[in-house]
Amino acid sequence: MSNKHETSTTELNENNNTKTYLEILGDTILPNQLLLAILLSVGVSLGGYNIGLWLLPSFASENMVASYSLLIGISGSVISLVICSIIFKSKRLLIEEETSSESMKQVFEDLQLDPIEELKLIENDPVTKKELEELGVLNSFRALGGEQKK
Repeated sequence: MSNKHETSTTELNENNNTKTYLEILGDTILPNQLLLAILLSVGVSLGGYNIGLWLLPSFASENMVASYSLLIGISGSVISLVICSIIFKSKRLLIEEETSSESMKQVFEDLQLDPIEELKLIENDPVTKKELEELGVLNSFRALGGEQKK
């Protein structure tokens, strides 16, 4: 699988089958799973709302039926979220690597950022500086900034 995402679709080969994935908000999903998730969410949410409109007038006050029905519909949205997260597993692969000056240099080049300018911003912000020191990344930033000055 390629790490470069230049278009909104990605094609992957699995067992000689080509699958087309859609990229939405930085996540990947199969189009048929997206459609099924949307239909499931809409169906459960509207179903809960309509059941509330039908069932609640028998024991709730008339001016509260719409509000309670809306709450049931919102609960349906949360339930459909849980169901979709169980049914459709993530397709992402997360790979953790040790942070080094070389990898940081590549990230800066990819993002077209100036390491010296970023180091100045970090040094001037005590909160960010403290967090990067705790993570052990600040020395890599300083090394990278020192390389760029040469």
